[in-house]
Amino acid sequence: MRTPNGLLSLAAGAVFACLLAGLASQEAAAAAQSARSIIPQLQEQFGLSESQVRGALGALLVFARERLPKPEFDQLAQRIPNAERAMQDVKLQGIVTGPLDNRGEYERVLASLGMGPSLASQFAPAVLGYLAAAGYERERDILAGVLD
Repeated sequence: MRTPNGLLSLAAGAVFACLLAGLASQEAAAAAQSARSIIPQLQEQFGLSESQVRGALGALLVFARERLPKPEFDQLAQRIPNAERAMQDVKLQGIVTGPLDNRGEYERVLASLGMGPSLASQFAPAVLGYLAAAGYERERDILAGVLD
């Protein structure tokens, strides 16, 4: 049985497109898996409890949301698993009781979580490093702009 060259080329193109899509989805899955592990990674890095890390991350997101235009914040929040929930939790638990207008207020929240000044000053840079390692360079740059 003979197959016309055009049909064979079309089939080869479809196979190639499927292979590329598979590779892209594997990369996206690896980055997503990396992003899901931010809480345990920060716990291990700093020797903090899960609730301390969640509180610090929620406070960082509240701080960022108040300083970023909505589209940029939304892009950043998409890369942090359960970002909206983390922000709601810190407010419901009384960890964040109002706007975090400056870095000093954000760091006072971290102090209320039991993080001393030295540790508090390392938390946001660790989140930046995490975003970069997960392949989220744009989001890392957005958050870095908030912290400058």
